[in-house]
Amino acid sequence: MSVGEEGSPLFKNGDGLFSTHVHLEDLQKVIGEQMNTKAELGPNTKYTIVGDGNGFMSRVVLVDPDWTVPDEHLPIRFVLKITSCMHVLNVLEQMNLKDKRESALWSIFEYEAPGLHNREVNLYEIFGKWNIDSLLLSPKVYFSKKFDSENLTKGFFGMEFVENAITRHLYINLKPYELHAVLKALAIFQAEGLKLNEEEKLSVTGYDLEKIVGKMFSESGLKSIFEQAREINPEELSEVADRVDSFGLELVNFELVKNLNKYLGIKNDVLVHGDLWSANILWNEDVDGTYSVKKIIDYQSVQLGNPAQDLIRLFTSALSGSDRRAYWEKLLEQFYEYFLEALENENNVPYTLEQLKESYRFYFATGSLLMLPMYGPIAKVKLSEMTDPSEIEKCRDILTEKAERLMEDMEHWHLYTRDTIKKWQE
Repeated sequence: MSVGEEGSPLFKNGDGLFSTHVHLEDLQKVIGEQMNTKAELGPNTKYTIVGDGNGFMSRVVLVDPDWTVPDEHLPIRFVLKITSCMHVLNVLEQMNLKDKRESALWSIFEYEAPGLHNREVNLYEIFGKWNIDSLLLSPKVYFSKKFDSENLTKGFFGMEFVENAITRHLYINLKPYELHAVLKALAIFQAEGLKLNEEEKLSVTGYDLEKIVGKMFSESGLKSIFEQAREINPEELSEVADRVDSFGLELVNFELVKNLNKYLGIKNDVLVHGDLWSANILWNEDVDGTYSVKKIIDYQSVQLGNPAQDLIRLFTSALSGSDRRAYWEKLLEQFYEYFLEALENENNVPYTLEQLKESYRFYFATGSLLMLPMYGPIAKVKLSEMTDPSEIEKCRDILTEKAERLMEDMEHWHLYTRDTIKKWQE
């Protein structure tokens, strides 16, 4: 089938598990080969959709297997992640677009989803060699299937299930100290990434921000982003949205993002999660009412890039706007301390603390533009599932504060970046 004429076959619901293209026999084959077992998923196996609304490129299924052959190395439960278009279509419905095919989300899924899936699987294969999942807070992956020229529709993998895990969404503000465990895991991730050989680097390379979000960052795309931001709370957000929206395409600088490390004198690109926001962090609520981080998931946007990318996405999603403003430097300092601890060779430090802080300032306009749509349509999907009016209002107040501070700081750091670049060019 020609993508140009018919659209990607992946962008159609299938007749397999939960309207995907993956059938039970596909799972059986891969499990048998990669887990070296004759056991199959028997007739009493239970399949339950989990994680709906947390992401938009996958169907996530909890599998309680009825293994036909006893085998102690087989998991008692596992999570099956299948690349699927269903959530993309749901989010597009919330956006009320005249032509959904003009959406950046449509383009991302239709043309980039196979590469995103394959790079995530490649990274998990690298994690398997490192064998430090507990330090990285990454889930164990049992089996996987990549896309290729002969397999255009069936991309999936099976990973460990984390009991009693919860997601603390955008409309929940975390305390800055709660992010320390995530910062430590990210620091180890970056430090270990410096050891990648050329083949491994190539296997996680290919994420092209301009190609993926180019439509979203077009003139009309930016206007749509700010319009959706206003809709969170028109009375509170219209003025700041109008002001930042007036910068137009001046906010977008793909060349700067692509070459930021070079401009700031950072020696090496570092491994970047690419989508480290609140929906991709799993927590346990402890008996004393506190929370502990269990896993960091969804590495499909993995790439080599700038050390501040993940930090900006994490802070803008997990913290209140006021806490982010007050604590971003202290959190970067804590992260850098963890990073230096994780490096085995003190002579192999790729960037200084000041270069990390400058990266944060320079990347903020882009990073916040990437986060702002999450406050709108994607949060709207989650809010639509709530029934308590007071709970909905409380969440809307949190999103309003986050969005207002985000746009104010987007303007601030955009002007800082613009003025600094002018000085460079003098």
